[in-house]
Amino acid sequence: MNYEVVTLDERTVVGIGTRTGNDAPDMMQKIGKVWQDFMGGGAVERIPGRTGDRCYGLYYNYTWDDNSYDMLAAWGAQGDAPLPEGFQRVTIPGGRYAKFSFRGDVTQDTGRFWGEVWQTELPRAYRIDFEEYICEDGDEANAQINIYIGLADICQSCGMPMTKPEEYGTEADGSRSAEYCVYCMEKGAFTADCTMEQMIETCLDVAPKIYTDREKSRDMMLSYFPTLKRWRK
Repeated sequence: MNYEVVTLDERTVVGIGTRTGNDAPDMMQKIGKVWQDFMGGGAVERIPGRTGDRCYGLYYNYTWDDNSYDMLAAWGAQGDAPLPEGFQRVTIPGGRYAKFSFRGDVTQDTGRFWGEVWQTELPRAYRIDFEEYICEDGDEANAQINIYIGLADICQSCGMPMTKPEEYGTEADGSRSAEYCVYCMEKGAFTADCTMEQMIETCLDVAPKIYTDREKSRDMMLSYFPTLKRWRK
């Protein structure tokens, strides 16, 4: 699957959303209703400071153990005016993204495009991923659809995505480590002498809101951690 790595500036969007996940049996219905309310129900016209000529579909606040996330149908907006009830203002962080580009029907083809994206192995940041819809002359059947996947350097000890300078560990000479996070490496040495299994338990302890199903999360980590450099055999 072809894509290009692009660097985007921070942008702010406003819209309405829901909480769902890839394993939810009503995922398509919930997302479809959000878009119906947003575009067909007049929600987009109520956004204060609306700007630009394109709309966005955001996916963020990921939870690993049940594959759930927040979804937002949104439009670019400026200013900080009070929002109508039920609306949210979200900042899409600047940084590196994998950009996938397609042409197709916004209602019929986007899900198929996502199926292709999901088959592509990427070092994902799991902060915000989003769709960008550009409908020339209002032609939703032949729109330009861009899907942006946030990229991150992954700590090769604990698997944490590193997206900010302060999240990187340091090498012996004080330079930034390209492979390990601040919690796992300091001045070229690991901060904890532990086994892979002990590292997994530590991760489960420090992020209970992410790993709400501890047993399922542990099983996932036991499969994933051996792919990281520190634990690779």
